[in-house]
Amino acid sequence: MENSPERRSQPPTPELRASDADRDRYVSILRDAHAEGRLTAEEHAERVDIALSARTVGELEPLVRDLPVPAATSGYRPATTPAGSAPLPTKSNMVAFWSGSTRKGRWRAGGKLNAVAVMGGIDIDLSQAVFAEPELVIRIFTLWGGVDIKIPEGVTVRDHGIGIMGGFDVREQYTDDPNAPVIVIKGVAVMAGVSVRVKRRKELREREREQRDRDRHTDRDRPVEGDDRFRKEL
Repeated sequence: MENSPERRSQPPTPELRASDADRDRYVSILRDAHAEGRLTAEEHAERVDIALSARTVGELEPLVRDLPVPAATSGYRPATTPAGSAPLPTKSNMVAFWSGSTRKGRWRAGGKLNAVAVMGGIDIDLSQAVFAEPELVIRIFTLWGGVDIKIPEGVTVRDHGIGIMGGFDVREQYTDDPNAPVIVIKGVAVMAGVSVRVKRRKELREREREQRDRDRHTDRDRPVEGDDRFRKEL
């Protein structure tokens, strides 16, 4: 039969469309290879970029053909690095001077991100980002500006920021998952503001929206005093 268990258990063909989970799995393998010294920083960055834009499983497989591949990988796993051979975390910069800068959607977050906002605003959305390192350190300097950071659920957040006539609205949170990414917020806000908030999953937001709609319909349909339906029920 077309949908028999034997057919469904077969390994995916190279022409099969890659899912987000497939891409994340290969990015995890590449991250471990980078941490173990099997890939240089340039090779790691190049292969991760290809993995994130891959459309089929066949495009993903060559990226790890020369690397040891675990039997099963799922979710986020931190890489173990031999002593004395830890690679430098990848770094990127965001600058907003009398302007705005935004990074959102599916993008690769390295180990360090510098954000500078002077009379401008920066929006960093990590809700769909792929964490290439176990820890992401965001260093912020903002003067008469603001930095808004959105984080996914299930990550650890640590606050080491300082506000001078400004504020860091960062609520530290910890997760029981030892393999979850760690986001460290550092820097200074001078007459400016920095905020960090959790961006809830789309599915959960949709369920909550549907529940609110049902509640509104229930309230609207409930008979009230003076209504004919209210007199009939009496």
